[in-house]
Amino acid sequence: MADEQAGKKAGKKAVGKRAAPKAPDEREAILAQVFEGMTNGRTVADTARLLKINPGTIRRWIALDPEVTAEYQRLRPLLGAALAEEAIRVARESTSQTTAMDRVLIETLKWAASKSAPAEYGEKQTVQHEGQQTLQVKVLEDDVPVRNVKALQASREAAVTAVLEAAANAPIPIPARSGSSEELD
Repeated sequence: MADEQAGKKAGKKAVGKRAAPKAPDEREAILAQVFEGMTNGRTVADTARLLKINPGTIRRWIALDPEVTAEYQRLRPLLGAALAEEAIRVARESTSQTTAMDRVLIETLKWAASKSAPAEYGEKQTVQHEGQQTLQVKVLEDDVPVRNVKALQASREAAVTAVLEAAANAPIPIPARSGSSEELD
């Protein structure tokens, strides 16, 4: 750590890190390697570490270019699939000596897969339906004894009270009568 700080003060780069490339061609080549790594189950940080580049720099490049962002989003499900496959591999190769460590690794891989591809591996599943759908609901009361009779009675009383209040507050239409006003008296 002290050597790195001394090197920085002397104008030298830190060991193992290189400056972010400025040339668009070099940037595109690095992003291509990152995207290839994603299809093989490597995270952005893993690939950045291999290339000796700050992962934040790569993430910034992804965020700043809409086309690169779209490509990244397109590849995220592939990363999720690769991580899920890795979890399956770890589970199959687990032994009685490595079970505890493997369980943590599998849970971490499952979590990462669910974040990378929530539609496929997430806990919440959404269903989209196009077109019309008719729903019929039939309410049946069964003969099963109610455990909380007071709560049931209170909910019934509240429902009856709500209906009565609504009826009491509703305006009552009075039909117009034909004839003189003397008939009304």
